[in-house]
Amino acid sequence: MTNDTNDTTPTASNETATTPAIRAALRAHAHELDTSDPETDLAPNVLPEGIHDAAVVALGEGTHGTREFFRLKHRLLRHLVTETGVRTFAMEANAPEARALDEYVVHGRGDPEAGLEGLYFWTWQTEAVLALIEWLRAFNEGRSLDDRVRFRGFDAQYTQGAVDALLEQFEDGTLPADLADDLELIGDDGSRPVDDGRVEERIDAAARAVPRVREILENSDADERACYWLRVIEQVTEYKRRLVDWHAAEDDSQKAAAAMETILQVRDRAMAENVEWIEGRTDAPVVLWAHDAHINRDRHSVRDTEAAAPSMGSHLAERYGDEYYAVGFAFARGSFQAIDRTGEGRGLASFTLEAPLPGTLESAMDDAGIGTTMLDIRAGTEDSRLADWFGARRERFSLGATYDDDPEAYLTAYPLGKTFDALCFVPRTTRARPL
Repeated sequence: MTNDTNDTTPTASNETATTPAIRAALRAHAHELDTSDPETDLAPNVLPEGIHDAAVVALGEGTHGTREFFRLKHRLLRHLVTETGVRTFAMEANAPEARALDEYVVHGRGDPEAGLEGLYFWTWQTEAVLALIEWLRAFNEGRSLDDRVRFRGFDAQYTQGAVDALLEQFEDGTLPADLADDLELIGDDGSRPVDDGRVEERIDAAARAVPRVREILENSDADERACYWLRVIEQVTEYKRRLVDWHAAEDDSQKAAAAMETILQVRDRAMAENVEWIEGRTDAPVVLWAHDAHINRDRHSVRDTEAAAPSMGSHLAERYGDEYYAVGFAFARGSFQAIDRTGEGRGLASFTLEAPLPGTLESAMDDAGIGTTMLDIRAGTEDSRLADWFGARRERFSLGATYDDDPEAYLTAYPLGKTFDALCFVPRTTRARPL
């Protein structure tokens, strides 16, 4: 599996249909899941072998707004918790802010809807994610504390949760007033624009405060997580610094692309570091939830630019080898939600893809007549019929939080054999349902 961001793998030709041999091979390596319904137990041995042996299983998504992706990930998580002993579930969400949902799933304290809102991302404020949270709570009920599933976050975009957690450590008033002021200034929940005029001030405050607070904590009996929150502040500060560079370079496309590439490097490296911190504090496997762009083993790229950097998954694959198992998610047709970028000002809206785009991965899966399945890419790369097919960079439909209703602008090319260990495919989807 390569981490090379200057990939020279040839892109597949724009064939409009797959050959009979390819279709047959795809069907041969497709493990039928039948449904995305999380209430339906998976039959024994239905999943590819590698997923059960992994230390870290990463469940991706081709869009941030597809209900069937969320429900299928819920179903897979249930299976991994009950059958392989997973006891940590971590989302693409700010690490300290995830504490509220951990309190709920582990101890039953707090409000899960408020906990989801506190993650800042509208993407997770859906009935499907809430149902997953409620299942985790039900599973944990009555179990010994060390046998309960924990809820974690591994992203690093905001500082507010880390600041709040650190201030809780000093509720006795022992924190020097100037240091408390600096921490208050550092706090950011994403409601301020990056260029609000005070970002440099906050960056300077973090540079002053972090080493001083770290020294205080190291000379006390503070929880080790407190030092981790300081590390998150450092990660976010670096991320914000790169965002400032990107905003400053917006009028220069070459500089903007370089700045964006650095942003990707900083964020995905931080996410991987946080996953390793989480995994190192459990003796059981860990399941991650994030976009395909982050969990894939190859790289995180930005459409319409040359910006690309090693993904979180590439760092984790380097760390864990075959014990890192990356599952991508794709669909042929159907609806999803995203922030409207068509200029009509609809905010969060529903969009529909009527059919898979010709020549794409989704089109090939559809041509093969495959239903809701998990395609075993690891095994497929050993199949002579698929080795070259999986080796070529193959376009697929993928978007994050925004969409402008031009599907061809949202094609991303991946060499599947280098990128994912498996791929969940859903023939038809519906929009995720907001809370």
